[in-house]
Amino acid sequence: MNNSPSHLLRRGKGADMVFSSTAGQNQAHRDVLLAGGFPRAYPDSPFPLSPTLQLNADLACFSETAMAAIGRAELVRANSQSFRSHVLKPDPRVTVLGADARAVNGFLDRYSGVLDIEPLLVTGSDPDLPTADNLEITNTEDGCRLSFTVKQPVDFNRCTYCGACGPVCPEQCLSELLYLDFSRCTLCNACVQICPRQAIDLHAVEQRVLQTPAVLVLDGTRIDLPQKTERIFTPDNLDQLFAAIYAAQVDEVISCNRSICQYSTKLGSGCTLCRESCPHEAISQNRENGVRIDHIQCTECGACLASCPTGALQYGRFTDTVFTEYFRTVSLPQNVTVVLGNEENLHQFWWQTDKTRFETVFFLEYPQPGALTSMHLFLLYAMGAGQIIILGQAGKAPQPVRLQIELVNAVLNALFNSQSPVLYARADTLAGELKKTHRQSPLTTLYHDFSLTNRREKLADLLSFLCRQSDAEPLRLTGAAAAVFGEVNCDREKCTLCTACVGECRIGALSADADNFSLQQLPALCVQCGTCVELCPEDALVLQPGLSLHADFFTLQLLARAEPVKCLECGKIFGTQQSLARVMAVLATKNMWDSTDELLHYCETCRVVKLYESQQ
Repeated sequence: MNNSPSHLLRRGKGADMVFSSTAGQNQAHRDVLLAGGFPRAYPDSPFPLSPTLQLNADLACFSETAMAAIGRAELVRANSQSFRSHVLKPDPRVTVLGADARAVNGFLDRYSGVLDIEPLLVTGSDPDLPTADNLEITNTEDGCRLSFTVKQPVDFNRCTYCGACGPVCPEQCLSELLYLDFSRCTLCNACVQICPRQAIDLHAVEQRVLQTPAVLVLDGTRIDLPQKTERIFTPDNLDQLFAAIYAAQVDEVISCNRSICQYSTKLGSGCTLCRESCPHEAISQNRENGVRIDHIQCTECGACLASCPTGALQYGRFTDTVFTEYFRTVSLPQNVTVVLGNEENLHQFWWQTDKTRFETVFFLEYPQPGALTSMHLFLLYAMGAGQIIILGQAGKAPQPVRLQIELVNAVLNALFNSQSPVLYARADTLAGELKKTHRQSPLTTLYHDFSLTNRREKLADLLSFLCRQSDAEPLRLTGAAAAVFGEVNCDREKCTLCTACVGECRIGALSADADNFSLQQLPALCVQCGTCVELCPEDALVLQPGLSLHADFFTLQLLARAEPVKCLECGKIFGTQQSLARVMAVLATKNMWDSTDELLHYCETCRVVKLYESQQ
């Protein structure tokens, strides 16, 4: 098969890059920087292959200049992928648990040549297999921990193998190999009494702990299992067992930026959307480690990425920064239909279409459409897209990305009366959608800010931009799709401006103005995690969920203001009137304060001086 690519991005003169279509002719590859193609079809390509370049060259209507811009953006994108990748060393150790000795021995006979098996019986007994009593299985980072006891009636350090115990056993349950069959033993103690070395104790047990990368539970074995069972297998899923213990490449493509993550390690609570949305239990949260991603369990489905309201979780194959910068190079035609899909779906569509060209369509390969967020979709719309189509395998979008689509459609319908500008479709129905009348963008001014601090700030800026473009009446959206938006209401009578809430609001929705002694909020940044409410010692804060399409929602709002307290001696400001009144009230209720004493009206330094003078 001739695998020479047809669409190439080449080195030009100096730093220039040029796009050319070779129509299948064999060309020298020494100056090729990027080519259109599908990596899954040509994994050994000597240069990066871009499905985006291939589809837009074959099926869209772009000039060579525009195709060169797409090629440059794709090259930057390919070179921007940065994530840790490593190969797991094979570890063929498996602990096999069974209730029947014949079944366990049968498994040993079949797989002992390829697996390092540690067999355990959970009921019954066998001279060649230990029986685990009081078995307890717990999960660890690299497998399972099995804690159990094993009956150990013979102390081999004391036994001299004199043979005195064998003849006296009335049930003949003590064999010549010193194996005691407890299924026949009546605990008559004859062997114990005859032993000259006191080497036999019928009630002795040995506590054992076994660390294993995988556990196999044979059919008919009833044991208590931990809640997470990703490292516990049955004979029905042996293929998954072999995949788990043999060498495999692990790409750590999802990372967490804790500086803007709204899960509080201090409280052990806060935003838990990523963990709750993960169908594979690959995300855990605790006070010690914060958000932790098990990259071995992760299937890269994108559910956590779509759910993360701040952008703390990032997708290493196509980060938010790379996505926004992409369109600094690629200018979208106004009213364009943007098609987003992974390589597999785009390849399928390219293969099945008759190479008909679609006007005003832009194809963009996104490795995992399930990871798309409202920020990505609003950005495309703000740049002039009339319609956005997300490709997927099923007819219905997964829950996290479905909520993102619902939010975008609800906002755009409210602002511009745009009916479902974002669609979710299969590759086999895409051609029909593209042949329909193209939708027109209602925007008179297009968005051109391609900088990015974090996803939430960019989303707030995009929403504010779209609201300014609309003449619709302000309204408030509620429901599941808008659940990560809202405001914080503050009872100004209770608030002492201690600013405990500000310290844990890493996304910056709450801030303190030291010059004006005020507490402020930027509602558009609030993700309704509730950390501030939980931290507030005065119970002054209450959450009010919902996305308000109004200018005030995107500007700083005053929550509370306090009068400063100045030191009676030096004039230094050292607190607020509210906090001082609260301290004096608490001390007074405990008879620890005289209301005529002015000591608390001095700063820390002058207070010490006053105490010293009073003692003199």
